[in-house]
Amino acid sequence: MTRAAAIDLARARADTPGCAHVKHFNNAGAGLVPQSVLDTMVAHLEREATIGGYEAAAEAGDRLEAVYDELAALLGCGRDEIAVVENATRAWDMAFYALRFDPGDRILCARAEYESNVIALLQVAKRTGALVEPVPNDEHGRLSVAALGEMLDDRVKLVAITHVPTNGGLVNPIEEVGALTRAAGIAFLVDACQSIGQLPLDVGRTGCDMLSAYW
Repeated sequence: MTRAAAIDLARARADTPGCAHVKHFNNAGAGLVPQSVLDTMVAHLEREATIGGYEAAAEAGDRLEAVYDELAALLGCGRDEIAVVENATRAWDMAFYALRFDPGDRILCARAEYESNVIALLQVAKRTGALVEPVPNDEHGRLSVAALGEMLDDRVKLVAITHVPTNGGLVNPIEEVGALTRAAGIAFLVDACQSIGQLPLDVGRTGCDMLSAYW
């Protein structure tokens, strides 16, 4: 994966009004809103108050439609591969629950997984008889690609990996995982909630079949 460009911290802080008042570290949950986002949201709300909600949405139709092109460029995919829904957990759930599992099917995940994803994995396992199996970590605490390779067989129906867990700074090797799953013909679901916009992401290089993110 290519290295991300250095962030101009002074400019980023100047563009984020809240930075003048607080030292905000809960960015994994919800970061401070930059001025450009604040201006856009307030302007649209004022427009709704002036002409009505449906009318304001219709007026913004071209800009809303352009979001699909912007996301496709960000992720290296086609606009027809993008679905915009209300939140990232809903997106991950829509992808995961669309899959079908039978008794004895194996679902492999990392040891550092997002809690709501794990709840969904265990719920489906309980309902269908599928098995949820964490892949061991390597010496750096990341998912071990070597261990994953040894675990893959024809009973594995899904590999579901969180790219960057909510805390700790861990970055899982999703491109190496994708190379293995693609070669084996196994579905690969990536949770990129904490990495999108922070690290370069290209779904073609990643080799994932589904990716959820919060943008």
